[in-house]
Amino acid sequence: MIIPGSDSGALAPGPGQLLEEVAGLMGLKPEQVEGALHEAAIALRGPVPADRRLTVLRMRIDGVKHSGERFDFDQLLGPGVWVIAHPANSAGKTSLLECLVWPLRGAPRDLPPDVRSWLRTLSVDVMVAGRPTRISMEFTPSARPAAACRIWTAESEATLRESGDEDLRLVAEASGLEDTSRVISGYLMDALRMDHISMWQQKGGADGEGAAQVHGWASYFGACYLNPGGEEILLGDVSAVGLPARLLELFVDVPYSTALTQLAVAARRETKLVRQRERRAEDDATARKSDRDAWQRELAELDAAIAELRAQQDRDVTPLLAAADQAGARLRDRLEHLDGLEQALAELAAGRVRAQQALMDAQETWQARRVLGRLNPVCCPRCEEPLEAERRVQERQSAACAVCTRTLPEVDAETAEAALEQLKAQVSAAEAAEGKARDLRDVVKTEVEQAKAAQRAAHAALQDVLSVSGAHHKLRELELRAAMLRGQLVATGLQLGGRTPDSGPSSVLETAHDVVRQYVEAAAKRLFPAMDAQIVELAARFGVQNLDSVRLNRAGHVNAVKAGVGTAFRRLSRGDRLRMRIATVIALLRVGAARGVATHPGLLLIDSVAAEEVTEVPARTLIAELQALSEELPGLQVVLTTAQPELVEGLVPRERLITNDGEHLF
Repeated sequence: MIIPGSDSGALAPGPGQLLEEVAGLMGLKPEQVEGALHEAAIALRGPVPADRRLTVLRMRIDGVKHSGERFDFDQLLGPGVWVIAHPANSAGKTSLLECLVWPLRGAPRDLPPDVRSWLRTLSVDVMVAGRPTRISMEFTPSARPAAACRIWTAESEATLRESGDEDLRLVAEASGLEDTSRVISGYLMDALRMDHISMWQQKGGADGEGAAQVHGWASYFGACYLNPGGEEILLGDVSAVGLPARLLELFVDVPYSTALTQLAVAARRETKLVRQRERRAEDDATARKSDRDAWQRELAELDAAIAELRAQQDRDVTPLLAAADQAGARLRDRLEHLDGLEQALAELAAGRVRAQQALMDAQETWQARRVLGRLNPVCCPRCEEPLEAERRVQERQSAACAVCTRTLPEVDAETAEAALEQLKAQVSAAEAAEGKARDLRDVVKTEVEQAKAAQRAAHAALQDVLSVSGAHHKLRELELRAAMLRGQLVATGLQLGGRTPDSGPSSVLETAHDVVRQYVEAAAKRLFPAMDAQIVELAARFGVQNLDSVRLNRAGHVNAVKAGVGTAFRRLSRGDRLRMRIATVIALLRVGAARGVATHPGLLLIDSVAAEEVTEVPARTLIAELQALSEELPGLQVVLTTAQPELVEGLVPRERLITNDGEHLF
């Protein structure tokens, strides 16, 4: 497609050609590329210029002031330069302009709260891309919500001007201020064929790692309602890096500029997601380190057990059988010996007890005889009858016991002591024999325990060899467990810091972005120089002194050279900034008109045009040039405010001067 008005006649490819080019670079099919773009909610639209003209036809206001005084305002408008003028401060110039802005923007930018509270009805008739439209807002302070909005359309401009709301077609309505802003923005963006602008913020989002910032109609409207000279942003009243550049590309109609922005945001979002996935993988690997260490230890133990099993599978068991038999025989021999010793020890213990009992009896008998032999009883110990004198005489004469009449035995102390010594020797001999037997029994008992341990060890060794030789199932279980552990270690052994190349959505977006960027940059190189020349001419006409050149770039910067010195836009004076803004928007309109397109709404709102270091002569020059441009560009509509009505005398037709002789405009 030939870009209208371009000198080079360069071709801007259609969407199908772009898809084929991206697909060819990636070795994919065009439908695969298109699917990846759709997945990212991106649709390549053909570079067909859109009609975005916006012309205000009428504004009506009515309300009640705090004093109870009712007021109404009804003003017909149209293309050309319109001036809201009044010499007094706080006369309502800015408020009147903001009342025009509110229905067009969806929200006012600087409407005082007291004036807001006065409003009851606010309505504008406007041509939106050739569609007659009425945007009507109603305010009821006692209601909740206090605001309502309706949007109507008509068959023709004449019908819109002459008809009441009941004769129009209702296309949208809203309740509440937020819903009103949303509905107005949605309707105007749809009617003007505009998409939301997504700009990537490097430190945006809840995680601070970047996020898309979405800009809607309010951001677009900043190219119509110009900032005052004190602001450093070229276009728009939203401070966002790159936004002025996107507005420039849109309104100068650089093909695929919106798609390029969408691709850039989508690619950065995908990059962020990939980075987050890699970080989560690193965190997972770190968290699993203890698990991996445990798996490594278990695997080492399994490998050692497997090696031992495999080494013992072919081992000869004959020596182990002989060792087991020998250990069993040794145990039996020691057990038999121990049993014999236990019996002998028991017999010796019994003999020792008998010897001790005999000694004890002899000692007691001897002691009793010694004691009883000295007794002289006077009665029978049983019946207690007194002994007769004859028995006492017999006991003395014939040694017959006075109690039982038997002959008293003779007691030989030497014989008794010898008998006791013999009994003591027998006890000592029995105790010594028993001690030796017990010591021998303990030695043999220790030998029995040793024989048992040796027999168990021999038996265990034999069982291990016997079990290994046939434990194929156990060996298989160990090998499977080891293989599973190795798989877990491989699966969790992520190589950190690396990225696996793929042909997924992320790489498709990056490739598509590179392809589209080439065409956008090529178109900008053709269109922006024409813009530069227009800005220099217009800015000089508006009163910017010593301006040699400007260079507008895709970053939204106006790099000016004044008297041979490069000067950034923010370094310009407040008045020169305002003049440069106006010159930039008019240049957009001129270049668009030369190419037969109307991508800028053609509406320009300027508050306090003479306040930014603009003296009377430059101010009149600026207004005169705007008036001349409105005749050069029939669709241009400019609404400005000033506190110096004399600036417009003889420059603007009387019917386009909005003023009165009262204290306030409304």
